[in-house]
Amino acid sequence: MNFSDDFLMTCGDEPGFLNFLDKIERSAEWKNYPTNSLRVIAGEEEPEVYEKIKDTPEKEGIIKDTLANSGLFLCLDGAYYPMGMTTMKTIESRARISGSALLDVSKGKLARILNDCLDVTKGKALIRIHEGKIRAVHGGDPSDYSVLPMPELFEVVSIYVSENYDRAVFSSGMFSHSLVSASWELEEKELLDTYRGLLLQYGLKADNVLSAQIRVQTSDVGVSGANIYYSLLLGTEKKPLVLGNPLKLEHTNNASIEDFSQNIGQVFARYQEAIGDLSKLFHVYVSYPANVMASVMIKAGISKALTVQTVEQFKASHGSGVCNGYEVYCGICESIFLAQSNGMGAKALTDLEEMVSRCLTYRFHEYDIPGAILY
Repeated sequence: MNFSDDFLMTCGDEPGFLNFLDKIERSAEWKNYPTNSLRVIAGEEEPEVYEKIKDTPEKEGIIKDTLANSGLFLCLDGAYYPMGMTTMKTIESRARISGSALLDVSKGKLARILNDCLDVTKGKALIRIHEGKIRAVHGGDPSDYSVLPMPELFEVVSIYVSENYDRAVFSSGMFSHSLVSASWELEEKELLDTYRGLLLQYGLKADNVLSAQIRVQTSDVGVSGANIYYSLLLGTEKKPLVLGNPLKLEHTNNASIEDFSQNIGQVFARYQEAIGDLSKLFHVYVSYPANVMASVMIKAGISKALTVQTVEQFKASHGSGVCNGYEVYCGICESIFLAQSNGMGAKALTDLEEMVSRCLTYRFHEYDIPGAILY
């Protein structure tokens, strides 16, 4: 049931993942309409709309899933479509409204609010349709939203990885209606030797099992740009060591696949630069590492519950003695592994990874304060 709003597909096979994206794209549509011509319908108030939807073998299931989620339908020039949950944020943005109160009003009232606002909104709307539902309502100008076809985007990564790395393995792919991602694990000798050499300078030894990872994430519904994340994977458990902020390409300002190709071509240089930046952490010493961890994690936006779990684990394994900044940062990165183990979802994990990378920008010594840990 690919049409379900909670549909989630994971795949460990690269050709299978790419073929799945091709299949989705072949059946998908992008359509432009004047924004003020859109009309939202609440199914609970106008049940006759069910009969106006295009007949398909999955029609009954699609309607049932829509009523259990958004409850709304969209009329586009006389054609009627169910609205997926991913549409809600984008159509509210297109109608220039927002706020948590929208979650509390009835479906009928929400439809009327949207219609009143859409009716006075100028310009075009770019509509994303696939798997039987409207999935997004974007601004129709390329400066508002630029389409970056997923099959092409991930094919660019696949070709780059195969042509530039001797040992590269597709780790996994994930597709949901809100977010799509794929990762490749790399055993790049020059890159990994740089990291091993850095640790040796400070009397440390890298894990015997060590690799690098490229993860690409994107969305057609405004959840994410075409973003590239790079990290090291440490040990047999493949615990991530985040190396810095992702390379981001937003779906705006006429962004293109060529722009994305330029970003993916910068990954190796970003890896080398980031590993060099890690060396600075070895020159930072803190006397109260648990206090430092708690303070910077909370400041970065990481939840109190996960911060407590991460800090307590660090205390159990490292004690309370003096640590350098590298040890503190490795401890913070442990939060990602813990969140994965706790079953955190893909979007939340991505947000967490960016919060962790943000910790690198803080001056650890400013939070090196004695006393009880304040979460």
